[in-house]
Amino acid sequence: MFPMTAPSELELQGNFLTHPFADLVAEIRQARLTGSLRLSAAERKCVVYFKNGRVAFAVSNARSSRIFEILIQNNRISKAEIAKIPNFANDMALADHLEDAGFFTREVRDQLFHEQIKAILIEILSWPSGDWSYSSLARLRDGLNFKIDVDSILIDYSRCLPVDAVMSRFRHLDETFARAEQSGQENLTNPNEKIVRAAISGEPARTSDIIRNLPIPEAAAIQSLYTLWLGGMVVRTNWNPAFTEIKIASIRDAKLALKKEAKLPAFNKVPESPVDTPDETIEPVNDVPVEKKISIEEYLERVKTAENHYDILGVEPDADIAVIKRSYFALARTFHPDHYHKDGGELLKRVQTAFTELTNAHETLKNPVTREAYDFKIRKELAEREKLKSSGSYDDVSRRLQQAADNFERGFGFLLEDEAETAIPFLARAVHLAPENPKYHAYYGRALATDTTQRHKAESEMQTAVRLDGDNPTYRIMLAEFFVNMNLLKRAEGELNRLLAIFPSNREARELLDSLKLKS
Repeated sequence: MFPMTAPSELELQGNFLTHPFADLVAEIRQARLTGSLRLSAAERKCVVYFKNGRVAFAVSNARSSRIFEILIQNNRISKAEIAKIPNFANDMALADHLEDAGFFTREVRDQLFHEQIKAILIEILSWPSGDWSYSSLARLRDGLNFKIDVDSILIDYSRCLPVDAVMSRFRHLDETFARAEQSGQENLTNPNEKIVRAAISGEPARTSDIIRNLPIPEAAAIQSLYTLWLGGMVVRTNWNPAFTEIKIASIRDAKLALKKEAKLPAFNKVPESPVDTPDETIEPVNDVPVEKKISIEEYLERVKTAENHYDILGVEPDADIAVIKRSYFALARTFHPDHYHKDGGELLKRVQTAFTELTNAHETLKNPVTREAYDFKIRKELAEREKLKSSGSYDDVSRRLQQAADNFERGFGFLLEDEAETAIPFLARAVHLAPENPKYHAYYGRALATDTTQRHKAESEMQTAVRLDGDNPTYRIMLAEFFVNMNLLKRAEGELNRLLAIFPSNREARELLDSLKLKS
């Protein structure tokens, strides 16, 4: 017989607007609860199971989350081979069959489930909205306790969040944080997170006190603090949690007498709490298949050759926002610059450039208003492109020149706003795509000149612009101004004299030369 404890005392409900999925996972881990978190967004439905605060298992009604789909997408098995297996849509039955047949070992089998569970968690994190309900009544059968590195997933997720999204998850700066007893993630690669973590002790301290004297911007400190919490490195208190202390106490004190264990799900079934109807059927969703895993070089090449934001994200122009977010988070998690700091050098720069473009694409397309404006813009471009194609005048060269122009426009805009560091990768792309355009070289050089470590390359780019178009006074003046800033006054005079020999009435060159003579 079940105890007389009211189900409402053991269950909680809410939505992602008030308590996002990442926060719920962090709360459950911090409280070390055991139970199930049932989530839904439109047709998507998932259940995540916890044991002592850690994710132990997860199921989804999305086709892309099924074991057979993961095997097919990763070229581990063909569709023809899968079709020969009875009951292949039941994940556990399929895995058992393939293990018994010697298709893979127990270790590989368990790794498959790890991949499946991680994919489900990433999918839920990408949902723009959703509803949730937590129950402490659900229990998994023995053996279903996969140790998923959720902390790393949440850390990557937090690092990829826009600052305004992070700020919205803080109600006030009186929230308190203390270092967790078993913090893990000792080898942080993000310098801001290292600074914030070092400022936190074992005693709870207010957010405002923690960030007050840090040598980093407040927004960066708060984002780092949020990342540390999601990663289990600090404990958060004095805020508005979904799991209050009273609710946690009632869950722990309740003596649950479960009649039976939750059954494993078939393809079209998601297990429910055993006190309800465990075999409740829900319709599967045949969603967009999981994109095949790509290498870092394939990813960088894709971003480099992309003609629009949709190409960068690898989604169709009619993709819904959930698909866009899921694709962005999956790519950002895999190819975040933090993963490549140890490589350094040119690869890190390329990854940082690609991440800037990936983030820009996501920021534009995730908002219906900015997406509509962007779609209008590319519709015009596509229409013009189709005209060129129909006339036979559009080819690979035309495509590259258009990409170069687009990148220069974006980079030049950032340069005008004194954001040279952001402008550099776009201007570099323009130079790469159209190396014979002197204007691209000139302004790329101007942007590089703001970086003391890039002064030689900056001069080289400006000299290239002058070589390509020596009759353009703008490029020569830019080069002369660069020499002045470098305190190379004789070289600046020489460049200005060469310009005045071609354009003796150039007022700007004359005034700059006169000012130099006064200094000498």
